[in-house]
Amino acid sequence: SLLTSSFERLTAVASGPTSGPAYSAPLTSEAPMNVLMIVVDDLRPPVSALQPTPNIDRLKAAGVSFSRAYTQIATCSPSRTSALTGLRPDKTHVWSIGPYFRTTMGRRKGLSTVTLPQLFKENGYNTTGSGKVFHPGSSSGSEYKSEGGGDMPYSWSIPYFFCDQFYNGTVQSTAAQGYPNGSGCVQSDECLACLEAEGAITDKKAKPAWSAPACPDDCLPDGLVATNVVAELEYAATHESARPFFIAAGMKRPHLGWFAPDTSYAKYPNGSVELAAHRTPPSGMPRFAFGDNGEMVAMDDIPVDDSSGYPLVVDWKQHELRMAYYSSVDFMDKSVGRVLDAMDVHGLWDSTVVVLWGDHGYHLGEQGIWCKSTNFEAGTRVPLVVATPDTASNGMGGTTSGALVELLDIYPTLVDLASLSSEAPTNLQGRSLRPLLESEAAPAGLGAGKPRSRREIDRAFSTAAYSQFARTSSNTLSDDDGIIGSVLPHAMMGLSVRTDEWRYTEWVHDWDNRLNNGTVEKELYSHVGDPSGGDDPQDGAASSIDDFEFENLAGDPRYAVQEGELRKLLRAGPWGPWWFFHANDAENGAGFPLELTAATPIETAVGA
Repeated sequence: SLLTSSFERLTAVASGPTSGPAYSAPLTSEAPMNVLMIVVDDLRPPVSALQPTPNIDRLKAAGVSFSRAYTQIATCSPSRTSALTGLRPDKTHVWSIGPYFRTTMGRRKGLSTVTLPQLFKENGYNTTGSGKVFHPGSSSGSEYKSEGGGDMPYSWSIPYFFCDQFYNGTVQSTAAQGYPNGSGCVQSDECLACLEAEGAITDKKAKPAWSAPACPDDCLPDGLVATNVVAELEYAATHESARPFFIAAGMKRPHLGWFAPDTSYAKYPNGSVELAAHRTPPSGMPRFAFGDNGEMVAMDDIPVDDSSGYPLVVDWKQHELRMAYYSSVDFMDKSVGRVLDAMDVHGLWDSTVVVLWGDHGYHLGEQGIWCKSTNFEAGTRVPLVVATPDTASNGMGGTTSGALVELLDIYPTLVDLASLSSEAPTNLQGRSLRPLLESEAAPAGLGAGKPRSRREIDRAFSTAAYSQFARTSSNTLSDDDGIIGSVLPHAMMGLSVRTDEWRYTEWVHDWDNRLNNGTVEKELYSHVGDPSGGDDPQDGAASSIDDFEFENLAGDPRYAVQEGELRKLLRAGPWGPWWFFHANDAENGAGFPLELTAATPIETAVGA
């Protein structure tokens, strides 16, 4: 049978979680902390006044925003896999869309890996997921390529509510496709008729970049996900058997194609949307750093100018595309607002930790690039907000931290806030952000009791964030290249470190044969003066994206000292120093035995 409604799925909760110790508690301050986790697809930090998110801003007002949070790899499935396992891509062996970590890690490690929702489930929580949390399909264990999966039955207490969307406008779920025991969203007959009348349902081979149908919100995935999550919150608030809860909501937009109601598009009249300031590749940029705009160019009616040697979307089309992106952000934000309204109605803020994060950044023409799949700031920097019952009362609500943090930090943060750290896997590679949620005058573990500036607190927490991205010899990484859980021979892996004022990246040859690899290209970009950091960090400051990383300074003798320090810092980072030693420094007898942690001062890390 199909489980398509919130009621059908939620009544399965009445007997409690399907595994782990049974637990139910009244909704009081003494009860275990609940968790609401909102994951947004392809959302970059708000880097323009034209990208307002008033409902996400409500969450920011109650919590702490992180202006310099970074994904570990800028593409959907690998990033989500990394964040939800607390492990970097080189631990999960998931660098591309398609492979499933419980397979790629080997049977023993794969099956023993405990995901973030799974940990809560095994400790008595009722865990439910809706929309796109894990990447759907084979990437999360389904027998189908693009539907189902969700890491069931490991991570969730009841059948997962799948809800994605095909490019032709129809929803994507095992229920909508009529698969046996399918679950998830299904568009009503009225919605299908409306979407068809509006031209929003097209031929299966069509790939429109955007559509603005005059149809109700619940005709599209984010509206359907919001409706389901609102019902889950109501059920949890009124049924002891559903508490404590871990509710995950995965918003589809602003992923291509940008389907959103016409009311969202009405906010962006023609000519109102500005373009990126730097719409060509950075001077001196290695070819590996450019992703060929494959995702965008694959959409219908995208005119390209390749006279520069790069497939650049023509300027007149960019106005339209940026308008469509902003409109889909508006729709997503409205859907998030419905979820937050339910938190208000049921009085859940005093007992719930709420975290919102994006799976990676997004280019809207910066560096001539569209979409994700890069190591640039636009591709790797993500929105991250954490609100707790305490941040609303300890003076931290509405503040911004400029600490260099990673999506890996979400897992240890949530288990820490829920007092489950002793139950967490010992191999998590992130750190709890709890010290950055405490009172600025005395953050726990960062010199408690000693008044410090925001910048001092941020720098005491971390000095670097790391990301990576792979290119094959054909400069792509896709199922068409035959990638099943590993990088092809001769793949180029771009390894990037972001510090307070710099980004440094090396492209390494033969990632699958590290003893024989070698650095092929280097990139060095200045972020001196970047307003996302400093004494008054600005969350999503526009100039952080548009005014930096347009000139590669690697090899410039004026910056040789900085490049040398960052080179050492990269080698001391999470990938380990040994293979860099073999690759580049054996002839010099140089080695880098230092093991860097997020708290290692940069002066120590670089031997200054």
